[in-house]
Amino acid sequence: MKQLFLYIILVFSFITSYSQVSGQISGGAGAAFGLNGRTSTDAFLATHMANLRQNKNTTGESEILGSPYLTEDFVKSKLFFGDEYVGDYYVRYNALNSEIEIKETQLPGEEAKRLLANEDLRVKYGQRELLFTTYINKKEETKNGYLSIISSGNEFTLYHRLAVKFSEGKAAANSMVMAIPSRYAHFVEYYYMKAGVDRIDQLTQKKGALLKILEKEMKEPVNNFIKENKIDLDNEEHLIKTFEFINSLNTSS
Repeated sequence: MKQLFLYIILVFSFITSYSQVSGQISGGAGAAFGLNGRTSTDAFLATHMANLRQNKNTTGESEILGSPYLTEDFVKSKLFFGDEYVGDYYVRYNALNSEIEIKETQLPGEEAKRLLANEDLRVKYGQRELLFTTYINKKEETKNGYLSIISSGNEFTLYHRLAVKFSEGKAAANSMVMAIPSRYAHFVEYYYMKAGVDRIDQLTQKKGALLKILEKEMKEPVNNFIKENKIDLDNEEHLIKTFEFINSLNTSS
């Protein structure tokens, strides 16, 4: 019964997620809907994986510094759909495209697939859990991508996002000037969700900006906490401690 229930959910998810993300399902309609004697795990793979988009750059891969990936290796990870455990897979996170690449094994001949985006999917990747969700950046642009919860409580949930920017290189103008290679640059963004507010916003890591999003009765104790503990909001550990303190405040009285 549990497997049948999961299978029904997966088929429904395929119908909704496929309209958002392009991709071909190998094996035709029978494969897509878990027919031909497939197990529920096979059905999951059929409905939630697609061929990778190959992004080619004219400068050539050998000339690009850095990587679009969090790690180049595929890391054994646990995959969940809602509260249901799907299984262990080998995962690599492409932060540039905000895509999860997935394999069933580490065999050299197995081609990686792209995990189709779905808000019910959770991937326990390394020390963190990747969640596909909608968020709003500093430019008030609505984006979709993977975030990780790094602190949560009654008042706020704090999210981490690994981002990658690609910078095009420049050829040397003459023999006296060195060429600038193309590169992938990694950086981190933080987002928050306030209790009772159904949106995730990017956090500006400045004391004044942080105090601005707090309730009036929280501002003074948080300001004092930052001063007394010499908090650097650009430091992730300090940022987590600050949100843990915020969530510990009792503002009901």
